[in-house]
Amino acid sequence: MTDPVLRQRVRRLLLALATGVLIVLGARALTNSVADHYAISDPARALGWRSDHPEALYRQALRLADDPAQAEAAADHARRALRANPLDGRSYRVLGTLADAAGNRDEAAKLFRIAAERTPRDQLSQAWLLDHHLAQGDLAAAMQNVDLLLRVNPSLLPGLEPMLLSLAADPAAQEPLAARLGTAPPWRAGLLQQVASKAPDAQAVAPLFERLRQAPGGLAPGELAAWLDRLGREGQWGQAYLVWVSQLPPGRLAGLGNVFNGGFEWEPGQGGFDWRFGRVAGARIDRLPVEGAVDRLALRVAFEDRRVPFAHVRQLLALGPGRYTLSGRARPDNLRTDRGLVWTVTCASGGQPLGETAPLRGSGPWRDFEADFEVPAEGCGGQWLVLRLPARIPAEQRIGGRVWFDALKIARVRANN
Repeated sequence: MTDPVLRQRVRRLLLALATGVLIVLGARALTNSVADHYAISDPARALGWRSDHPEALYRQALRLADDPAQAEAAADHARRALRANPLDGRSYRVLGTLADAAGNRDEAAKLFRIAAERTPRDQLSQAWLLDHHLAQGDLAAAMQNVDLLLRVNPSLLPGLEPMLLSLAADPAAQEPLAARLGTAPPWRAGLLQQVASKAPDAQAVAPLFERLRQAPGGLAPGELAAWLDRLGREGQWGQAYLVWVSQLPPGRLAGLGNVFNGGFEWEPGQGGFDWRFGRVAGARIDRLPVEGAVDRLALRVAFEDRRVPFAHVRQLLALGPGRYTLSGRARPDNLRTDRGLVWTVTCASGGQPLGETAPLRGSGPWRDFEADFEVPAEGCGGQWLVLRLPARIPAEQRIGGRVWFDALKIARVRANN
């Protein structure tokens, strides 16, 4: 094309076309922008700008569904929203709500299932399905709805707690609940803490904990501790001890006895019938190698020459009624205290004192110590073994220096024939 005039006309035509396209695109952009702006706050206004706006259609359907007289209009907006965005399950939820309000429960369930499949994080769909599955007795499906709800919004757990406590005590629900908990959902630990502490009947929820104990991985330390504490509060010390023993690693079963891990060779576990080392200002509690230990390690408690209300080494026991002797080895190292350190045995329920070793203070080599005590036949199914400073007044809490302990044992005293 060589004619300059003709070329100039073509350029003008192309410029006009481009300008027209830009005007159209700009108008569409403006329309979409305004529709987007009003889609949530004023969906009817948004639809005036763009009649096929998917979010505005859904929001308008949601608003209309609140008025029974607008049910048909609500359904129409929901269907138009689905044509505009078929993957958004929320509009199926609106249709399901309308079907439920009309008394068509089966159709509603079908629509809510589609809504949940397409938008699994939609809490309203999951909540409706949870109620539906519980009413139908489909507990496995109900547990899946609970799982999805709590994964999306963990703050819902307090609101679901009464229902879950009831299910935890229901024999028919315990298997599906345990199966869902066996997948280690993030809400598992919080729920089991609540079940252990708040279930009205400990024995009713015991099968749930037993299922979890026998499942791969068993109970986590915190879960086990919460359950054992509950059994202890119920006075079920024998049951608590058996549950705790069943969770021990095979290599530690050799340390079983009336005192567990009396040589302090293993790091204490969390709760149960293992050692519990507390934290307190002015004292350090360690397991360290030391010359003269029966095996490799011994317990060392070091004090910083200040007032310490010390009672921070303890172990829960499950001794039957009868007479016993507590024994062990100790080595004080410049242990400065007016009252001395003692090992005491008391009833876990009520704190009734049963026995106490002689006070330990000063310095010296390893020495043996022992104390006799008797567990009564009633009201003392569990006991506490505690290393403590028996101060009567704050001034007697001052303590400095170090002390080592090893080879703690409790042996039953056999009656003479």
